[in-house]
Formats: sequence, C-alpha cells, structure tokens
Amino acid sequence: MNLEAILEHLGAVVLITVFVLFIFALALRESRKIRARQVVLEALDEDLGALRQKISIATTPEVPGKRVARELGAVTAEGVAGVGFLRVAEKRALLSLMQKALALGADAVVNVRHEGLIPGKTQLKTGRVILAGTAVKLAE
Repeated sequence: MNLEAILEHLGAVVLITVFVLFIFALALRESRKIRARQVVLEALDEDLGALRQKISIATTPEVPGKRVARELGAVTAEGVAGVGFLRVAEKRALLSLMQKALALGADAVVNVRHEGLIPGKTQLKTGRVILAGTAVKLAE
C-alpha cells in the first residue's frame, strides 16, 4: 500500500469515528436528561406525598367516603417545565393547586380537571399544564 491509499482509509476511519462519537454524545445527553427528569419527579413525589397527608384530591364532585361541608372557592394552578417534561409540569401544577387550597383552609379539592387543554389538539411536549378545581371543607 502506498501513502495515498493509507490516507484515504485513514480519512474514512476518522469520519466513522466522528460519527460514532457524535451518536455517543447524543445518547449521553439524553440519558442525562432522563436522569434529571427522574430526580425532579422523585422530589415532587416526596412533596406531594407530604401534602396528601393534609389534603385530598378528587376529579369527582365529592371525596369518596367523605361529605363536603362547604365550598371555599375555585382554585387554579399552572405547572411549567421544559419541553418533554410534561409529567414534571403536571406534578408542579398539582403541588401548587394543593398549596393554594390549603392556604384557603381546605381539606380537599374536588372536580379537579385540566384547563386550557383540548384533547387531541394539544402538543403534549410543551411542558405546560393548568389544573382547576374547587377547594372544599369536609364534614368532620
């Protein structure tokens, strides 16, 4: 083999190596994103678990096994996270909704629903969630 042939092969090896390293860098970046999302979700789950000891959440007009004594008012909350972090945004919105209801003296939030999202029409990758519900005081 002459020097020219060796250099041609070396060029191909360099191109393949660069391509492989690029793919590896993309995979590494994605795995870091996934890990960051997991860490945030675990922290939010911890906060939500603590709040669930103080306040109930229901998508129905009543909390199962409890009676609503009085309504305290509507509560809304928005959760925002980066693109692809919809679950983080949902948990942030739920956490904020529960905190707002607790500030009103509520024992529960009923009729919890997504606001501003049109099923099938909304890009779920936006990382923005709005929740709404009614803060209520439960009967003893």
